[in-house]
Amino acid sequence: MIRPVIFTLFFVASIGIQLPLNSRDVAEAGFYDGKTIKIIEGRRPGGTGSFRVQVTVKHLKKYLGFSAAVFQYVPGAGGTAGVNHVVNSARRDGLTLGNSSSGMFARFLLGARGVRYDIDDLLILGAGSPGGVLALTVRPGLKIRTVEELRAGKRFRFGNRSVGHSLYNADRVAAYVIGIKDPRWILGYSSSEVHLAMERGEMDMYMAGIAGLVRDVPQWTTSGYTFVAQLKDIIGQGVEDYPTITQGIPTLTELADTKLKKDIIRMHNAATPGGSIFYVHKGVPSEARKELTVAFNKVWNDPEFLKDYEKFTNQKATPVTGAQYTKIIEGRPRDPKVLKLYKELTGGGRLPTTK
Repeated sequence: MIRPVIFTLFFVASIGIQLPLNSRDVAEAGFYDGKTIKIIEGRRPGGTGSFRVQVTVKHLKKYLGFSAAVFQYVPGAGGTAGVNHVVNSARRDGLTLGNSSSGMFARFLLGARGVRYDIDDLLILGAGSPGGVLALTVRPGLKIRTVEELRAGKRFRFGNRSVGHSLYNADRVAAYVIGIKDPRWILGYSSSEVHLAMERGEMDMYMAGIAGLVRDVPQWTTSGYTFVAQLKDIIGQGVEDYPTITQGIPTLTELADTKLKKDIIRMHNAATPGGSIFYVHKGVPSEARKELTVAFNKVWNDPEFLKDYEKFTNQKATPVTGAQYTKIIEGRPRDPKVLKLYKELTGGGRLPTTK
């Protein structure tokens, strides 16, 4: 049983955000006017995830007109504890919203221990940005530049955080789709340690988040590291947004030569769509659902929000609406064989045989 440590703060102002007192852009009174809302975050206070939430709530007030926001932090099990709290403990009066990383989807789809919610019971409201494009990044010493050269080799060493981490899952999906022979995984690295391990030749490749790579190790783009395949984010953004990265890299979808492989990519996108995602239980009043949907969509299109988001998170705002998330999640493959294979791929041990 998950026993989360709960932290509650009355409107966190750690990034200098001040909410306007009377900023609602409609004249008539709405469901939220003058009320206090609560945001349940499936994480500990502080960090980029909290900054994303705070800057979004600042602008959300313009379109909902609530009087104050209380932030309650319920960390545990990759966001699961927070979702469990929203679904099973919070009143369904429309005043409690949730925010979690996209790990909430993977844990539900994979039937992880401790999950006490059904993802289809949630109204997804969107996020300020998706997870970002990933690229299979290979160290210079291997002198590999193409997918064909990858397929000709074997026992390449991937390095990553841990079994179940979203980037580990992306490694495994990429290796399976490409058809890399007998790959191995070295786990236990942090993000900075992965960079060092690549430079020291302790590992051969991994699916790197391009935004972080360009920020943290920009020298890789000119020192012989190669980018052999990419996995675009769920709204279709790829390496074309990063001119220092080699262009024309094939996508995993293009490399998927069977229906099963294409289904695995769709399942992966549904399981780990990325972003700090706002949601509410569908059981809240219909008026609340309507106002929340309209207000969040206005936030995602607000130029001032886009500026503030980048300022406070050091990340470009590329909002994903609730409708976009819902389309990806509801469009996931329902074939039990696909889910079974995805569970095998994202588990430990040898990679399943390519089919």
